[in-house]
Amino acid sequence: MEFKTDKEVLPAKRLGLGVTTLAGVGGILGAGIYVLIGIAAGQAGNAVWLSFLFAALGAGLTGISYARLVRLQPKDAPEFHYVGLAFGRRLGFLAGWLVLWARIIGVAIVSLGFAGYMFRLLGLPILTSALALVLFSTLVLFLGVGVSAFTVGILTVVEVLGLIIIIGIGTPHIGRFDFLEMPLGISGVIGASALIFFVYLGFQDMVNFAEEMKNPARDLPKAIILALTICTFFYILVSLAAISVLGWEGLSRSTAPLAEVAAKGLGAKADLTLTLIALASTANTALIMLFASSRAMWAMSCAGVLPRIFCLIARNRRTPWTAILVAGLLAGLLAIIKDIEGTAQAANFAILLAFCLVNGSAVKLFSREGHRLGARRLFTDIVLPGAGVAVCLWLARETGWLSALLGAGLLLAGELVYRVMGSLSRNEMAG
Repeated sequence: MEFKTDKEVLPAKRLGLGVTTLAGVGGILGAGIYVLIGIAAGQAGNAVWLSFLFAALGAGLTGISYARLVRLQPKDAPEFHYVGLAFGRRLGFLAGWLVLWARIIGVAIVSLGFAGYMFRLLGLPILTSALALVLFSTLVLFLGVGVSAFTVGILTVVEVLGLIIIIGIGTPHIGRFDFLEMPLGISGVIGASALIFFVYLGFQDMVNFAEEMKNPARDLPKAIILALTICTFFYILVSLAAISVLGWEGLSRSTAPLAEVAAKGLGAKADLTLTLIALASTANTALIMLFASSRAMWAMSCAGVLPRIFCLIARNRRTPWTAILVAGLLAGLLAIIKDIEGTAQAANFAILLAFCLVNGSAVKLFSREGHRLGARRLFTDIVLPGAGVAVCLWLARETGWLSALLGAGLLLAGELVYRVMGSLSRNEMAG
């Protein structure tokens, strides 16, 4: 085994607006809607489509902050670097720590969603299927089988096909239900937005393309907004179609909501088709999220803020094997909880806190250039990230007190790890 830096591992490429946008759509348009739409409908009722719109607003504002920060320091593990640049290494670490855990929790969530569709298909126990997917994803990454651009493209087409089928099934039923029916009122819609925020998390990975783009300062903000707009368009149409077929009550009761929509609309064959598509989508998303979490753990380890052992690279397969194994183990342990809604809210609370720090970093860093800011730059570099802070805090508040408690626990654990690593680093320097 040996230690390597990220520049030794990642190839240098030149990407334009179109390719970056398509890659972003593939990253965002993942398994989340297959897993969470039923739970969200239980909170927002038939107005669940509004929840997707509100969640997209929060994601879009934060996405602009990420994209604008690229021109200062295009790096991987962007939360760690950007927040550290603005507020110091400690807060930078805590932001990276929260995102790392949100991704690991995300693997558990998606694996449980996979298990729900597997139960519908074969009747297998939920926990068994979830742990099997985590183990499979860990082994694939450990063996060095990456997700190539071609594979991601094919799976994205499969995912989109499933959503198009749902839209086609629901279109003839449009108008059957009141799309503004909110059993819990507007608070239910906002609460569902905080839950649904999970389906947009792929946008932050687009920032990792910055070092491979021809003109990231110009094209990355456009790519993020375009990708979010395209995905939000699909998500709203899918939610309207699903509601039109089952209504919010039917959706909220199902462990495989979109497969049930297909069964209701076209019969058993469509049910089987959507179930298989959902299985492929959730498996792909779990693999990608586990890759992202292990890479974040590896990058932070190589930066010296996590134990150095996670920076190990297998000499023959060039994979960060210790980070992959630990991330997979943690995801498997979290899957044992078997609470998709509660786990998703905890992940969202953590990521929303990190996004508050990222938006705050944009405000602080760009306010230093106040004497050079025109009206347009003032709006994009100060007003928009300030609004991002407000929206993320608002959504974080809606995740509930238990999620806040878990988030506080993650922060305390992160502070402890940071102090321990700092102490070990000082001892090494003294020795």
